[in-house]
Amino acid sequence: MSWSVEVLDRNNSRFLNSPESCTPISLSWDDFSGPQKALICCTSDSLNIEDWRTRLGQDVRVYDPKGRLAWWGYLEQVSQVNGELHHSVGMREVANRVAVRYQDLGSPEPDEISQTDWVDNLESQAVYGIKEALYQAGKTQKSTAEWIASVQLADNAWPEVKLGPHTPRTIDTPGAYFLECRGWMDTLGWRVWTGLSAVAGHSPIQQGTQSVGNSLASLQVAQSFLVEDALQFNCLAVRARKQGNPTDSLRLSLQNDLNGRPSGLELGAQFLSSSELSSQSYGWVDVQLPQPVTLNVGVPYWLILERNGGVNSSNYYLLGLDENQAYQSGAFLIYDQSSAAWISRIPGADLLFRLTGVIEQVEQMQMVIARAGQFLQQFEADLGPSLVLAPLGDEGQDCLRVFRTLTRQGNAALDSYCSEIDPNRNLKIWRKPDLAGATLRISPEGRLETPFGQPLEAPWQAVGQWLKSETAQPLYLSSLILEPISAQISLNPRLD
Repeated sequence: MSWSVEVLDRNNSRFLNSPESCTPISLSWDDFSGPQKALICCTSDSLNIEDWRTRLGQDVRVYDPKGRLAWWGYLEQVSQVNGELHHSVGMREVANRVAVRYQDLGSPEPDEISQTDWVDNLESQAVYGIKEALYQAGKTQKSTAEWIASVQLADNAWPEVKLGPHTPRTIDTPGAYFLECRGWMDTLGWRVWTGLSAVAGHSPIQQGTQSVGNSLASLQVAQSFLVEDALQFNCLAVRARKQGNPTDSLRLSLQNDLNGRPSGLELGAQFLSSSELSSQSYGWVDVQLPQPVTLNVGVPYWLILERNGGVNSSNYYLLGLDENQAYQSGAFLIYDQSSAAWISRIPGADLLFRLTGVIEQVEQMQMVIARAGQFLQQFEADLGPSLVLAPLGDEGQDCLRVFRTLTRQGNAALDSYCSEIDPNRNLKIWRKPDLAGATLRISPEGRLETPFGQPLEAPWQAVGQWLKSETAQPLYLSSLILEPISAQISLNPRLD
């Protein structure tokens, strides 16, 4: 028997075709993707370039001569050489969901980055899946950026057959079709990561001050706020200084809302020593909460500031404010002891404040998969002690890059991770195996062997494993390339 190739409908596994004349030229795997890339040569003339275009994005499976499934992924690109011309069609430049980032010349803040709404070609998405592209337009008007988005969508929503000069390759068969395939992990790169906002708050140029603890009318102040993303917030910061030489501390706490006022039910609190404040100038100062506090989107909360000592008209605290009241997601109140009530400040203002949040590593991974895993079935993770990390922001990165960043960080026990997408399109991530558990072997000549010294017939099964050697240090196999025609194997090659 020889190697064989199947093409299946990715949605229902319906058999599309099994070109008997298709031969895998090169197959690669790594410990991040599982199957990574495949190059397949098909000499059959039963399908033309248009037929192959309809199969872009579909499920490709490669079987070894013993019928074992060796490689699986999707069809990314097809090319054919006819004389001196090179025909190609593929998914690389397809974008059926498009947005444009720009600096709005019509905005009062022209240096801020704006983004158009996403525009979609639903018909293309129904055929190929959602493939996003985020274009950059520099400084321009909103209407121009929206026009650019429409043009880019019209130009790139569908894969087009292109002609170009012939560039010879190692194996070049005139008239044959060359199928370039990618592992399913690659499709995470089809979606743009929307990002999480690690910081909630208001920090424009200071315009105003508020005293705390110099009279019964200013024992406490409070600022309500909303968060953009549900995170565990562990750091509170304000812009402040001290007046005189107070010997107590400034207390910062978070509370729930009750009818537009602080509820009195604390979620977390911490003290800021007066020694950390300047008596000459305002500066940003922060405290770390003993335990992170989970805050949810759309729910109002309050940041409370008070001194933990008695009233002192000579030694007290001053907070930086924004009397322009540019913060639209909350209100600033002062607690008046004499009336035992929270009252609005006159003139109105907003506190200058920042809250910084973190998120569990595995939770952020799940969010990336929920965003980009349109072709995946399940996410299975065995991470050990997961890290608590600052969330990855909205920097225009695709989800594949974000997921790779998260996996490279390992866990709290400093374990590294392996991952793959299996034939059922379940994304699995687990801790890299220990050297002590190594069973496979590598011979002095570089052959992969079973624990009993027999040749390893399915060498791709060794990726992500330690290989014991009788003549050298053990080798961790992070990647492998197999050329089925010659049976040549490359261990730990650099894969893009």
